[in-house]
Amino acid sequence: MSNGPSRLDMLDFDAMPDELGMYRRYLDVLGRVTNLLLEDTGEDNWDEVLQLLAEAARINHCALFLNQSGTDGRLQAKLRSFWPASQAAGAELQSLDYENYSLLNDTLHIGMVLAKNMAELPAPEFNLFRRLHISSVMCIPLLVGGEMSGFIGFFSQREKHDWLPMEIDILCVAANNFSAMLARQRMEHSLRASESRLRVLVGATEDIVIEFDASGKIHNVWSDHSLFPSASNPGESLDSVLPAEMARALLNAAPYVLASGKSDVVEFSLGDALGDQYFTARLQTAPSESGQGLHLVALIRDVTAQIQAESRRQTMLDTLDLLEEAIIDMTPDGNLSNVSAGWEKLRGGEASGRVPHEQSLLQFVHPEDRGEVSNTLGKLEVGAQGLGNTLRFRLSRQSGEYLWVEARLLAHRSPQGHVTCMRGILRDVTASYLEQKRITQLALHDPLTNLPNRLLLHDHLQQAITRAQRNGLKVALGFIDLDHFKQINDTLGHHAGDVVLLTLSQRLQGALREMDTLCRWGGDEFVALLPDVTQDADIRHIAARLMDAGRQAMEVEGREVLPTLSIGFAIYPDDATSAESLMAVADHTMFHAKRNGRDKVQFYREVLPELAQLELLDDLI
Repeated sequence: MSNGPSRLDMLDFDAMPDELGMYRRYLDVLGRVTNLLLEDTGEDNWDEVLQLLAEAARINHCALFLNQSGTDGRLQAKLRSFWPASQAAGAELQSLDYENYSLLNDTLHIGMVLAKNMAELPAPEFNLFRRLHISSVMCIPLLVGGEMSGFIGFFSQREKHDWLPMEIDILCVAANNFSAMLARQRMEHSLRASESRLRVLVGATEDIVIEFDASGKIHNVWSDHSLFPSASNPGESLDSVLPAEMARALLNAAPYVLASGKSDVVEFSLGDALGDQYFTARLQTAPSESGQGLHLVALIRDVTAQIQAESRRQTMLDTLDLLEEAIIDMTPDGNLSNVSAGWEKLRGGEASGRVPHEQSLLQFVHPEDRGEVSNTLGKLEVGAQGLGNTLRFRLSRQSGEYLWVEARLLAHRSPQGHVTCMRGILRDVTASYLEQKRITQLALHDPLTNLPNRLLLHDHLQQAITRAQRNGLKVALGFIDLDHFKQINDTLGHHAGDVVLLTLSQRLQGALREMDTLCRWGGDEFVALLPDVTQDADIRHIAARLMDAGRQAMEVEGREVLPTLSIGFAIYPDDATSAESLMAVADHTMFHAKRNGRDKVQFYREVLPELAQLELLDDLI
């Protein structure tokens, strides 16, 4: 491992644009890593490779793990190299038992990259890596012969390290270089013919190497792929040894490569009982072993996994288009840049495949909800933390109607923390929203009259008192009792009683102001809440209207009913200083009105002396 300044220091990447500088930095390091791995299949240069990768990714630690079988036969990952070497990796990282870390094990064994912030990791993986005092971890599997043989770990102390796809792709290429180097260890004896031929024959990460001449005669074959020869077949022709499609692709490209001296890349596929397999082959010239004339070297890679991954990705996109959820991509200022087919379905139209360019999401949001949506988008754009927010708003349909959608919004950021785009996943929640609204309605309203119940009245009363304290206003509360209601029930029946209560509630509601609240307290009792009152005369005027509304005759079950009311009013802050005490004194006043002959409205201040005498009499008794 080099002790001098890093070779990355020789280039002034900071002077370049961020993404271009990053791209060049990674490509430069990838070339150096490739050369180091080609120089020797031993372990001498592994520390230097890890250092180059760590400096390119600008992370704090980089580690190489290779698989081995434990004493109990279980598969383990053995730490083989750690950067920086001056810092101890900790005993926990020296040997990892895959069965103890299901997320790490499952992700790597299917050939996927594990990239997570620490807060997203399950407890076992979190406890494993926390000794490194890092914020994020990325593990890339090493695939040799189609099997996961270990992984490279990248550990960053940067808060919420967001990896760009380009970074992951290049680091995966570096991991493939490690994989190819491990594969080449198995055939190192046949690749040591000469240093110059080694660089040409093996290339960067190819799985199969074939050397042949202009006539198609094979001189050397290196391969660990199950479909191809695993040993040299000198003297035989390509079309007699290799599958027909492979031989045809190489022979067709050979004349151009020999004539131009340039390399060429061809693609072909092979089929067997297990299905199609896909390959790319890079052809270039190399001096023959005798030094007389040129041979052709084909560096062939099995890209079946990549093709299948792309196919799975396309299948996933097609699947998303079949779902009811809509996926939208937006520019940092909220303009739609891409939408899935679900967007048009959500809006009640046919899937056209057209992207509504230069149209803001807010154009489709109900005017009353735009403020909340705009505020959330703004917080995402400036980098507020913890905002993979879920919010609900109304979205316009092409018919002009609105439906309720639930949207999960998140921002994609560059390594510098700048928002590059925003994504939203929208789904129709109209049915569940209306059901939730119905349940809330049942919880806070009387089922017979649909008036607010005690819970909602208490909330409105608290709000009214808060406003009154702030603005120097008054709040009036009137308890209303329907006189002789038991006689109506006993004489006409409970159904008739319900009709009387429903009719009375509608008449009382009509006697109040729009800002007032009428609540059904229970049985034959109602409560009128009059907020934001400036004069006592207004209260008396509304009280008189309530009495008149209660005295109007009504026909029930073919019989005329002449109801009367007993009403007791109390005023905040004149009669009470809290919601509870205001309700108590209003209730006492109403009962005083009933004891004094019914069919009347009374105010607490006016009957206070009589109430005090009654309380004294009760105490004496």
